[in-house]
This record gives sequence, C-alpha cells and structure tokens, in this order.
Amino acid sequence: MKPEATKQEFLFFAGCMARLKLPQVEHSVRTLLGDLGIGLKDESRFTCCPDPVVFRSGSRDDWLSLAARNLSLDSDLPIVTLCPGCASSLLEARHVLDEDEKLAASVAARLKKSGLKLALPQVQHFLGLLSDSAVREDIAERVTRRFDGLRAAAHYGCHLVRPSNAVHFENPEKPVCLDELLSLSGAEPVDYEDKYLCCGRPSMDDATSGAIVEHKLKAMKAAGCEVLIVACPFCFEQFDLGQAILERRGGSFGIPVLYISQFLGLAMGRDPQEMGLEFHRITPNRLL
Repeated sequence: MKPEATKQEFLFFAGCMARLKLPQVEHSVRTLLGDLGIGLKDESRFTCCPDPVVFRSGSRDDWLSLAARNLSLDSDLPIVTLCPGCASSLLEARHVLDEDEKLAASVAARLKKSGLKLALPQVQHFLGLLSDSAVREDIAERVTRRFDGLRAAAHYGCHLVRPSNAVHFENPEKPVCLDELLSLSGAEPVDYEDKYLCCGRPSMDDATSGAIVEHKLKAMKAAGCEVLIVACPFCFEQFDLGQAILERRGGSFGIPVLYISQFLGLAMGRDPQEMGLEFHRITPNRLL
C-alpha cells in the first residue's frame, strides 16, 4: 500500500515500552498514520515521559521537570504519542504548568540550565487523530479486508481518558472510539463485564495484578470475545504475556491481543507479518 501524501505533521513520542519491548506496535502505528497521510517527525532527545504513576509518586517536582523538558525540546510541532500513559503524563504536566505561573517559572529556571525554554505544545494520543471524522471516513474507504461478524472486545485502560481535566478525551466514564473504529471493518464490538476496569498492570502486587487480568479475560470469554483490541503498550503486555502465564497455571483463554493500529492495518490491506503478528504469544489465527 502506497502511503498518502502528508497532510499534517506531528512530533512522534514513542515512549519507552513499545520501543524497547514491542517494536511491532511502534511499526504498526507509524505505518497506519503514514498510510493516512499523517507525517511523523522523530526527536532523538526525548526521554521517558516520565511514568505518571510510579515516578511521580517518588518526586512530583522531578516528574514535572522531566515532562516539561520533553515538551520543550521542539515547540514548532504538536506531539502525538502511541502510549496513553505518555499522553496522560505530558498533558497533565502541561495542564499544571499552564495553571500555575509560579510553578511554571520555577520549572523554566531549571530548564534554562539545560539551554531550554519552557514550551507547552499540544499533545494527544494517536487515537485522537483517528477520531477525527474525516480521518475515520478515510479509514472506512481504505478497508479492503472485512472482518464481518468478528466478535471483538475493546479495552480502553486508565490513562487514555484520565485525568479528564487535563486529557479532555471523550467521556472518561464510557469512551467509544475503539468500538467505533472496530466497526469500520465490519467487526462486532462486544460489551463485557467490567469493560472499563483497569487491566491490573499498575498494581505493585503480582497476585492482585494477576487476579484482575484473569477476571477481565474470563468476562471476555463469557461474552464470546474472539479478539481483544487495545491502545496501550502496558495493557497489551498485560493481556498477551499475562494470558500465557495464566495458561501455564491451567487457565485456557486463547484470546489474541492486537493493538488497534495492527487491526486497522490488516483491515486496510497490510500483511499480517508486516504488522508483526508473529511476535504475539496468542496467535490470531482468524486474522491470518
């Protein structure tokens, strides 16, 4: 498939998780956005966002300064991320600095020591781009492989919509963008018990984390889910690797996990190998 001429350009914030552990996810996001004419500029100086949960709990000031550094590296372009956690962290830092002039001045003074001037560019997760009506129409027109009747479950996760006062993405209680994107391919979005519950990955306790992911998988299985679609690298690993771990302990789910960019790439004619499906622990046989 030949990518369309670039319509708009963003600074691409890949984050740590996908780049280090899930290169197929990063590749699929780059490919999908390129096919839709959305250009991505790389910035080699980006660091961790940093993590909006663990890192911030250790030092709010350091979290804010590191996030501000990432925001200030290139103020000419808006930032798009592939990870909701990265988007949430950068957007919350942006919100805090925009609301508190005294704090912003303090952070600006820290950045000045590194030769940077504080900037607050626009930030969004790439699902924000796909939610645009014109982009969604473009995707629908490009679908060459339909998945009519495929029962697909969407997992939204926590950071895509939170904190809502900074992220401003859909209804934080009941987002719908993943379900709507799945429908473009003919797939049937499946509702299931505790659909909007956390995947369990942020828990610092392995037993709690395992219990949450097992509960979610059982609910999906009971609802007849054939594939699970996510938009967060941490959620992806929690369900893909977590499922493999549970199956070693006697569980049996067999629900393949795909990033939304991989799923849409397949629907738009991309090859399964090009989308990196061979790296998944649960093979999506119906989609091959």
